[in-house]
This record gives sequence, structure tokens and C-alpha cells, in this order.
Amino acid sequence: MKQRVYLGNSSSDELFSILQKFSPSKLFLLRGKESYKYCGAEMALNSVFLRLGCEVVEFCDFDKNPKMEDLEKGIELLNDSGSSLVLAIGGGSVLDMAKLIRFFFSYSGDKTGNSFRKEQDLLPLIVLPTTAGTGSEATHFAVLYKDNIKYSVAHRDILPDVAIVDSRFTYRNPQYLTACTGFDALAQAIEAYWNVNATEESDKYALRSINLLWRNLLSVVESPTESVRDNVSRGSFWAGKAINLTKTTAPHAFSYPFTTNYGYPHGHAVALTFPFLFQYNLSDLDVNLSPDLNMTVYRKKRDILLGIMNVSIGQSCEFFIRYLTSLGLFASLNDIVFDKKMILNGVNMERLKNNPKFITHEFAVRMLNELEILIHGK
Repeated sequence: MKQRVYLGNSSSDELFSILQKFSPSKLFLLRGKESYKYCGAEMALNSVFLRLGCEVVEFCDFDKNPKMEDLEKGIELLNDSGSSLVLAIGGGSVLDMAKLIRFFFSYSGDKTGNSFRKEQDLLPLIVLPTTAGTGSEATHFAVLYKDNIKYSVAHRDILPDVAIVDSRFTYRNPQYLTACTGFDALAQAIEAYWNVNATEESDKYALRSINLLWRNLLSVVESPTESVRDNVSRGSFWAGKAINLTKTTAPHAFSYPFTTNYGYPHGHAVALTFPFLFQYNLSDLDVNLSPDLNMTVYRKKRDILLGIMNVSIGQSCEFFIRYLTSLGLFASLNDIVFDKKMILNGVNMERLKNNPKFITHEFAVRMLNELEILIHGK
């Protein structure tokens, strides 16, 4: 399925005409709770619904991290509603929940597995992100938690039919949320670029994203303008397009236990190990480099990344720690008690396989020791 994309800070003006083409008499709306009104979505969408003259069944009573019990509840509500279209507006968790509900409304199978059977036609799914960072609007996978374990459910039919990326819905996002989601997008783009699964197409998307985000991320946190917000939203979308082809690597793999066990928002969790893994992945290329990578090509990619950021590989870890501190993603760390065994046991091995260099146990332990010292100063 080829996704239709509307990109730019007036793109949501197209929503009425898009919905008109589907002619829904009843639609199923997934949305955030307080954020739906705060970001301006409630006023904008109510106007569209009024013009459309359709009945709207809303679902917003679910956790910020999509859980199995919420998914089951949403599927039942969608079934009872008789809706012919699913519309979602919100952050990454809202969009992931919508993608999962729409998919499992039509597909059977183990929801945390990888074998599914189509039972009925898919309902159309239209999504509008209200944060700039997760890229969920552009991917064919979604996060799902079961028994406090984080899974990534993947299938081509999880990809939304229509994505409307309008940065106006991000204008009121607070600094910390902007930093978390924005850095998540930057990490996604970098991880897609150095990925063992990278292609010419994913590289094109990744570089487009990196250039947009690197130039604008600090500004969108410290002194956002409409232009900067729009650039970050665009960068986030292209990062999503990139990881839709490659998936993510070690920084995301290590982020899972920090979110599950310590409650860090996803982007912040990714930031914790990113400086160490950035330097590790781009240095000593003769050691532990994946045999799936061409050394000459990968060395060129490394030089391109370092050139964009204007940093030497030997200084890159400290450089990213300072950068993330400027974004508020190290200064706002909680005083957590590290359980390194629990963290290592919670690493997502599927994502780790995509990393350009093999992560040894010794390196992982050393990285966590250094992170603990950085957090606690001892």
C-alpha cells in the first residue's frame, strides 16, 4: 500500500476533503486526553466533524504506553461502534494504539508474535501527529506492552493509509516533550543511516532528516519559531520514513529497559546511552564491525556524520553529552539506582542485530558504569 502524505504547517486544512472521499457516517477517533484540547486539535477537528455531519466515537482512555488490555478494550469499542474509518490525532502512543487497533480489528493471531491472518478488510486509517519525533505516522510497526515487556509489532498493513503532518499542533508543546521527541527523531535518522539494513532510499530519507533536525533541534527547544517547528516536524517524518525501511539499532535497543523499569519517556531513554554508542559505532572500525557492511562505504558515512556535526570521533561522546545537556536530557535525570543486570536483560535483541558494530558484554557493562557515574557523580 502506498501511503498518502500531506506535509507542512497548513496540511491539516486538507482533512475535510480527505474525509469526504471516504464518506463515513460514523468514525472512530483516537486522541490524547488533555493534549487534544491544549494543542488546538479539538477546535480544528470539531469544525471538520460538524461540516462532515458524521457521528464520532472517541477513545482516549488508555495508558501513555500502549498496553495489551487497552488494545483489547479499543478493539471491542471499535467493533461495537460500527465505524467505517479510524482517525487518530496525538503523540506516538496515540498513533501506535490506533495502528494496533485498526490492524487487529481485521487480523487474528498472537498480538506479540509475527504470524497474522487477515479475517476482513482493513478500515481506512488517517493519522495526525501532535509531537515532532516519534515518526509513528510513517512506520509499519507499533509498540505494545504486555506484562511490562515492550514488544514491537510489525506488518505492512500497520502503516497508516494517510499521514497529515501539520506542525501547528506542536506549537504549544513544552520544552521537555519537544526535546524528548525531537532527539528521538534525530537518533532514528542517525541509526537508520549507520544501520546494517540501510539502502540508498533509507540513506536519502535519513540524511534529509539529519540535516533538518541538526540545524533546528536546539532552536526548537530554546526559542522555537513557526519555521523551526515546521522543519523539525518535517525532519521527524523523514526519520520515520528511514526507520520504516531499516528499523533502529543499539541506542533504541538499550532504551527499552529505561522506559519499562524506570519510567523514562522514550526519547529521553534513547538519549541516555546514545553518546557512548555514537562514539563506539564510529570508532575503531577494524574491530567488531558487522560483516554485512562494506568498510569503505561505512567509513564514508562516518565522515559525513562527523562533518555534519563538526566533531572529531575522539570527542564525540563528550560532545553529545554536552549537546543533550543543552536539550535538558541529562540535566533532568532522575536519581535512579542502577540495576545493570536488569537493564542488560531488558535490551531488545532484535534492534541490537541492526547495529553496525557488535556490542560486547564488556562494552555494555563499561558503558552503564560510565553512565551511572555521569548521573550520580561518583
